[in-house]
Amino acid sequence: MINLTVFFDERKNLILHELENYGKVSVKQLAKKFGVTTETIRRDLDALEVEYKLKRIHGGAIKISFDKHEPSHNQKRDVYREEKQRIGQKAASLVNDNDVIAIDAGTTTCEILYYIKDKRNLTILLNTVAGLNILIDLKNKGVFDGKIIFLGGEINSDQLSCSGPISENLLNNFYVDKAFIGVGGVSLQNGLTSYEINEANLSKKIMENAKEVIVVADHSKIGVRNFYKIADIENVNVIISDEEAPNEWINSLNEYEIDWIKA
Repeated sequence: MINLTVFFDERKNLILHELENYGKVSVKQLAKKFGVTTETIRRDLDALEVEYKLKRIHGGAIKISFDKHEPSHNQKRDVYREEKQRIGQKAASLVNDNDVIAIDAGTTTCEILYYIKDKRNLTILLNTVAGLNILIDLKNKGVFDGKIIFLGGEINSDQLSCSGPISENLLNNFYVDKAFIGVGGVSLQNGLTSYEINEANLSKKIMENAKEVIVVADHSKIGVRNFYKIADIENVNVIISDEEAPNEWINSLNEYEIDWIKA
């Protein structure tokens, strides 16, 4: 007779190991990794949540502390990297020649910059040091055509970004066609949320000065609430994610006229 308890215990340990390394896990990825159904993985995650070993989110789970303390940019960069790359490529497809765009801080927003090489005469405003380095490298290689405007201010060395009053004052002078916003979480009830107050305030200001607001968020951000609110979800025009919108969101998305794009 097969000892299912042993298999469950083994999966639990492996799931917790994945969480320790990456901070987040996906139901689909775990099911494929262990060769079991997604229903089995959901039950495993539910059981681990009862034991206070993790926090369930739409499509997976996160470490208990992961929604309270933001990991560094470098720690987040390789978490769901393939999904973020797909999102970045899809987001870049919405950029037109001659656009003025704003790129918010975040690992997903940075991925957009790798896919704008065929765009001409862009003006890009950004407050992410990581993104600035990407653009400078592309510019020096002759594969980026456009202007780079860096919104300097107080440096967050963990997140490789700038924010605060200096950044906000600089942003007051600019209006953009499209703003690509990175978030810690997005939900119908709580809107767009962030881990950090200064970054959230700058994201809010970017949204206010944009004709079109595009949120880029992998599936681990969907249904998640963080510490500080950026804006209500009805202030968003487009959400790009690596999965389809949750069924329970469809009516609200239609009501608010928000386009959900799967990358």
